[in-house]
Amino acid sequence: MNSAAMPPPTLTDRPMTAQPKTRNTSTKQGPKSSSGSLGGTKSIDPIRLLRQNFWILIATFVASIFVGTVVFFALSFLMPRYQGRVVFELNSELSTADDVVSSDSRNADTVTRLAKTEMSRIISPGVMTGALQNRDLRSTEWASQFFIDGAFDMTEALVELEDTLAVSHPRDTNTFQALWAGRSKSDVPVVLRAVTDSYVNALNTIEDVRFQGNLKMFTRDRDDLESEISMIETARQNFVRENNITSLNEAVNERNKRSESLNEEITDTRTKAKLISSRINQLQAKLAGQLDPSNDEIRMAEQESSLRILKQGIQDIRIALNTQRARLSDTHPAVSRLQKRLESAEEEYAVSLNEIIQRNLNADYKEGMDQQSSLEGLLTSLESDYTEVTQSLRDYASALGELTSLERRLENTMQERDDLDRTIADLNQLRVRSDASKVRVMQPAKLPNERSFPKAETIIPATMIVMVGLVAGVIFLIAVLDNRLRSPSDFASIPDGRLLGILPDAQDDPTGIESVDMVVRDEPDSVLSETYRQCAARITREMDSAGHKSLLVMSGMPESGTTTVIVNVANSIHATGRSVVLIDTNFRRPRLESAAGVEPSRQGLGDVLAGEAPIESVISEHDDSFDLIGPGSELNRVFERLNTQKFDDSLRRLTELYDVVILDGPPGVVSGDALMLASKCDATILVVRSGGEERGLVGRLIGQLNQLDASFIGIIFNRPRNTAGGYFKKNFKTMASYTAKD
Repeated sequence: MNSAAMPPPTLTDRPMTAQPKTRNTSTKQGPKSSSGSLGGTKSIDPIRLLRQNFWILIATFVASIFVGTVVFFALSFLMPRYQGRVVFELNSELSTADDVVSSDSRNADTVTRLAKTEMSRIISPGVMTGALQNRDLRSTEWASQFFIDGAFDMTEALVELEDTLAVSHPRDTNTFQALWAGRSKSDVPVVLRAVTDSYVNALNTIEDVRFQGNLKMFTRDRDDLESEISMIETARQNFVRENNITSLNEAVNERNKRSESLNEEITDTRTKAKLISSRINQLQAKLAGQLDPSNDEIRMAEQESSLRILKQGIQDIRIALNTQRARLSDTHPAVSRLQKRLESAEEEYAVSLNEIIQRNLNADYKEGMDQQSSLEGLLTSLESDYTEVTQSLRDYASALGELTSLERRLENTMQERDDLDRTIADLNQLRVRSDASKVRVMQPAKLPNERSFPKAETIIPATMIVMVGLVAGVIFLIAVLDNRLRSPSDFASIPDGRLLGILPDAQDDPTGIESVDMVVRDEPDSVLSETYRQCAARITREMDSAGHKSLLVMSGMPESGTTTVIVNVANSIHATGRSVVLIDTNFRRPRLESAAGVEPSRQGLGDVLAGEAPIESVISEHDDSFDLIGPGSELNRVFERLNTQKFDDSLRRLTELYDVVILDGPPGVVSGDALMLASKCDATILVVRSGGEERGLVGRLIGQLNQLDASFIGIIFNRPRNTAGGYFKKNFKTMASYTAKD
């Protein structure tokens, strides 16, 4: 029956139906496993892949320089940014107004806490609003975008300024800085000066309120002392006049000494009471928020174990934040979360510190009140004793003792007043000293000299990295998704995918061959001829070791070069002195005769299977080369007859007449004949063309061939291109040069 009427199913889309012939398999391979039907994991050689695409990457690199330059100029025109900064210094504290220079006893944590406090004040809504009310700022190009129908949109401007103004504290310094960037170069110093002025004004206002509070408290105490001095002086004058005391030379006895002693105790007690009263007034002012806690009170509060734990937690979060910032950008979610945790911990620390300070102040206040009550009781007792003593001395020294007491009270009170006067003078002097301010402007805003964005040294390299990385990624992605076999290393992932030889493409042969069909015979000195001879040597060694004589050479897909491989391998085997016959069993597309360079015979294998001729009569014999059996007349090329006893008998007869019988089989994907023919031969070889077949297909073919009695010898890899410095290029050149020298 004609083959065109019922084409047989292919090797990959129907179950194997061929029946293997009975044969002694003692010399063949053991039972075959189908584990390799799907192939293994694909292996990609990145070095080879990059070398193959070297010029693409070079072209991308050159193009990226151009694109980066275009992007740089586009950004320079569309989105220029100029950045400026103002640097502030945290001044150390002055102990007294007479200090020539200040002394700094603050540790790093204290400086950091103070810097963060001031940075929070700079970006506070009050300072920002004050800056936006500056006339110079409102005349800038940046502010013009917030004018709507002539009215300035304070809300939008405030949001924008808060978003664009950045503050930072350089580590291990007593400084902090404010940074701002805008499109116009001239806007930068104007905006920063407005922010600086608003911040300085806010800071001065706070300082003024605190100064006025302290001054008011000290002035009130001094006025009280002045009143007391006036009262004592009046009492003294009245006492002298009433008692007619004109001399101080009267005798003093023991009771007079006792009187003086009691008077001193009374004076000391009253002084202590005054001091306690002053202390209580200060505590009341601090509890009422009119006076800030002293550094000693803050340090005492910081000694609390709970605050130490909070401070250690803040330090741990800060270390973690610095670590994340070293690895990630400031906008990364992990950095933002740590920043929020740090701010929350610092806020909790400030609240806890204030609570502890208030608690300590309350305790001090209660203790002062108790001391005042105790001193008042003591003073009452002393005055009672003093009254009794003076009563007994009234006859001879009462006037003198009382006068002395008044004078000493006056002296002590005047001393207290003088001390308060010095304190008030120091306070006023500290107020007018420039270095007494907590913060000073260390570096004012200046007109930027150059753009902060974009910068050619960052935009162009970044564009180059992105483009080259993107192209390289696409190349690797294509290589990962492409399952076709392109290089010898791709066979490493296919079970049983043993390579018998690698046949280079004719274009990669340095000798410049003209035709590949009979290259072993016509151009024996070529590199391609040498590779064919190496393949033939491996094939004969495998067949001789197992006692095989018949060999099926097939491919998975059409156009794999099977026929060309057969005629050249046959020439190489024949050159060793063996008798070789080739059989064209590809009835669909016979090409063996044309590849061998002989005229098509009138009769061939199809005629033998039709019973029209014996096998011996259709052999085309050549003394200087292999013998050949063509497909026969077109009408007798019936596929089904290949699976008959007649074909088995003919093949057996040929193995008796020749040392090696090679069958040119059809592709396994398009014809089911290949599997059937493989079951009738002693051994099989698979020809795979580079880039023509996928790993999965080759793996399935190998698995199906391993299930037959025929031994699967291996794979011949045909026509891999040695592009961009392939691994075999140097070997091919060495082979060609060595042959040329010979």
